Amino acid sequence: MDRLTLELQSAGLAISRIQLPMRGSAHNRPRSNKKSAVKAGRRAIERSLESAVKRFSAQLDDGGDRLAVLAEDSVADAAVLCARAHRQVRAFVLVSGRLSRRAKEILAEWVDDPVLCLVSSEDKVSLRDMTDVYFASTHADTDIRVFEGLGRGAEIIDGWADQFPDRQALEHSVAGWVRRQLTSVGRGREVSFMSEDGWKIFGNLLLPDSTEKPAPGAVLLHSGRSDRYVFSGLERLLARAGFAVLNIDWRGRGKSINKGKYFDLSKEERANGKLDAKAAIDYLTSQSSVDRERVGVVGIVHGAEHAVRGSIGDPRVRALALLTGYVPADEQERSYLTSGKVHTMYVTCTGHGFVTKTMRELYDATSDKLTRFAVYEGGAIGYQLFELDDKLEPAIVEWLKEGVSH
Repeated sequence: MDRLTLELQSAGLAISRIQLPMRGSAHNRPRSNKKSAVKAGRRAIERSLESAVKRFSAQLDDGGDRLAVLAEDSVADAAVLCARAHRQVRAFVLVSGRLSRRAKEILAEWVDDPVLCLVSSEDKVSLRDMTDVYFASTHADTDIRVFEGLGRGAEIIDGWADQFPDRQALEHSVAGWVRRQLTSVGRGREVSFMSEDGWKIFGNLLLPDSTEKPAPGAVLLHSGRSDRYVFSGLERLLARAGFAVLNIDWRGRGKSINKGKYFDLSKEERANGKLDAKAAIDYLTSQSSVDRERVGVVGIVHGAEHAVRGSIGDPRVRALALLTGYVPADEQERSYLTSGKVHTMYVTCTGHGFVTKTMRELYDATSDKLTRFAVYEGGAIGYQLFELDDKLEPAIVEWLKEGVSH
């Protein structure tokens, strides 16, 4: 795809072309060996792709966390299967892609990354697979372009140029789509900062590419039995929506263990996670591209406790999204949440009776029109709700956009 490669480079994108190992032919092998030969060939391709993604990402000072994967024909299957393990991959372009059922399932589950499918109608196998991907994806930017008589794979790009010399080059529109996807997710990097009591806190910082005006901020606080990576999908959605995002490992979890691991800490030390929330708000609002007067915080279980206790009295925090497990510790917290000084979104499940009753009472006690209450059936806790309802994360993003703006 030389035309497309040149156009991507013209759009300011770095390119890494991967020389994949040959699968070899299984036609002359005994039947018992054919399946194992195919699997071995696929694993070899996946290993090559994995190595290339890691190497290419490490080479890029800016944008190493924002990669698009372009693949054609049967290689598309291995590319999708491999890429799922790499959070740097943010978009796919599949040209005449031929995919296994598992690859299709992955693309359907990968709700925060779009797919551009290119296929010619006479290629029935690829047309079926690309159509399946298009209709299964819920991402607004996923698209499919079906051509007629343009062949398969790279032939489509060249065939378009020959058949429609007076129309916009196909490679130009593809490169534009890729650039839009990669620039919309923001610039991300791992950062660290200190809490006031000496904990070194690590997190992912994502800043919007656009600097026309300061961006609203969002701080993400996981639960006590998880780390920042439970928010890998939500942080991307927030960045795409124009937020500056700080997704941290609070004390004792993930990489933030310079003073000990969470389950080895005293009850009092664990409760001081509120200081990590405060330090995260301070760090995020110290960034020049962030609007220090418009911050939202999302917390799960103990992370929800830290969100509330780290925000009390801080006018920068406009909105709190609290997911299951949170109950106010005292009247100060209850008064804060019902005062109308902060918009609050409560999300819980019927299986957590006392928590659900308390959250509903808090919701009923405020006259704030932006405060929301959502309850699901069952006993899911925290980030499990994201698996229960794939519309919850986008709903949190839309609510935070409104919440930090009022």
